[in-house]
Amino acid sequence: MKQTFPLGRVAGIRIGAHWSALIMVLLFGWVLGDQVLPSMVAHVPATARWTAAIVGALALAAALLAHELAHALTARHYGVPVRSITLWALGGVSELGDEPPSARSDFWIAVAGPAASFGAAALFGGVAAAVHAAGWPAVAVAELGWLAAMNVLLGLFNLLPGAPLDGGRVLRAALWWRCGNRARAAQSAAEAGRILGMVLAAAGVAEVLLWREAGGLWLILIGVFVANAASAEGAAERASTALAGRRVRDVMKPDPEIGATWMTVGEFFQHVALRSDQDVFPVVDAEMSLAGVVGVGGLGRIPRDRWPRTTLGQTMARVPPAYVAAPDDPAAPLLRHPPLAADLLAVVIEDRRIVGIVTRARLVRIVERERLRAPAPARDGSALAADWNPRRSEARVSRHE
Repeated sequence: MKQTFPLGRVAGIRIGAHWSALIMVLLFGWVLGDQVLPSMVAHVPATARWTAAIVGALALAAALLAHELAHALTARHYGVPVRSITLWALGGVSELGDEPPSARSDFWIAVAGPAASFGAAALFGGVAAAVHAAGWPAVAVAELGWLAAMNVLLGLFNLLPGAPLDGGRVLRAALWWRCGNRARAAQSAAEAGRILGMVLAAAGVAEVLLWREAGGLWLILIGVFVANAASAEGAAERASTALAGRRVRDVMKPDPEIGATWMTVGEFFQHVALRSDQDVFPVVDAEMSLAGVVGVGGLGRIPRDRWPRTTLGQTMARVPPAYVAAPDDPAAPLLRHPPLAADLLAVVIEDRRIVGIVTRARLVRIVERERLRAPAPARDGSALAADWNPRRSEARVSRHE
């Protein structure tokens, strides 16, 4: 998930917020200021009530961040790289660069988040008791009590047994430890997540239709998200299993056509793009080193009257280090890359020379062929390549509502 608002770094981990996090904070503030505080404390001046609501909403967002940081720091303790943490409308996303190395580490990474939420609940509850004893305004006591209760709910909800929730990770770790097969355990956790998501959505529908409660709409949204995310994780896991043991050289397009920074868009289309079946092209500089990447779709959006005076160097996208691979690197981690320049998953370099590229379309074809070769299909009547989407399964991430 892309970060709209960078918030700095904590312990070297990039922290940010998606624009939808504003919806989350506004919703928390509205619930606290319009419903919770008026029902708990009578005759509170509007200014004090809404000030407390804003502070409480921001404090709950900070607690969500602490939840994600607990996951991230525990993952780092077990040698799993952490790329970023992003807050969004349904909570937070920790983007991990790899899978936990063992069932034990998988378990502790999963439970770290709920443990942090329960710790935050104890902290807010303790402070609420202290300020009540000290005679502070009742609105402060009510706000702190609400924060304690919300963190308890957050911890409990995330322990529900289904991917992508923390409880699904705990279930995966337990099954992994029991059967010794991580892929099978992950598939079971994903299936549990799909069922859990459908149950939550059905409960939300019942809440709306039977009790006329608008809060059921939120439960429907969460249920749909959980079911979809679980399906995406299951598809990504099957794709990863299909690529097990393969190297980048096995899945790359060798000796791809390339562009150069000094070429104009018109020259590039005339001499390279229109003569190639590629949709994405590496771009090299004067020293023949990788400088960036361009996609046909992006270049096609440039007005034609600008083609003669616009160079690839002016329009290319930079290639992050994670998108540079060596031929002998394992291929499965490429599944965690969201496509760059529409379709690129990696530029393959050997001895400082571009020797290949890996695209989403090519990887999907290979994964589908492996599925068809398998003695038993992963799922009757469905194509693995159709439901594996790097945009939905960008890094094995932990998501929390």
